[in-house]
Amino acid sequence: MRVTGAVRAGLFAAAVACPWHIAAEEALNEGLRYVPLDPTFVANYGYSENGHLAYVRTDVSLQVNSQAAENAVIYHTPAIRSVLVMALSRQEEDGVSTTAGRDQVRAEVLEEIRAFLKEEEGEPFIQDLLFTNFIVQR
Repeated sequence: MRVTGAVRAGLFAAAVACPWHIAAEEALNEGLRYVPLDPTFVANYGYSENGHLAYVRTDVSLQVNSQAAENAVIYHTPAIRSVLVMALSRQEEDGVSTTAGRDQVRAEVLEEIRAFLKEEEGEPFIQDLLFTNFIVQR
């Protein structure tokens, strides 16, 4: 049996119009994804005991669960980076040198970014914030 262009177009139209096809396409646009905030963050947070400037260097990824959330993060990346740098700069030694302190910093920064996105976009979008690298220089 020979398939003509009209038949092929009809089959394509039927496939596109099927509800399962639409659901599958929507599922591809949804789902867990990570948005890395490049480049690496470097922020001063005070002075060491010997008077040298202390700083933290970290890589951050944001966990989102939809294409819309990823798009919002990408669009607002400069402001999100600013929130993160300012939050890291406010930290004390305990906040960056212990696991519990870093987890507290992570939770605080996550809430600040979510509040910013809620104000700008009407939805917080971010599921989680992950430090994928964290180095403290004293």
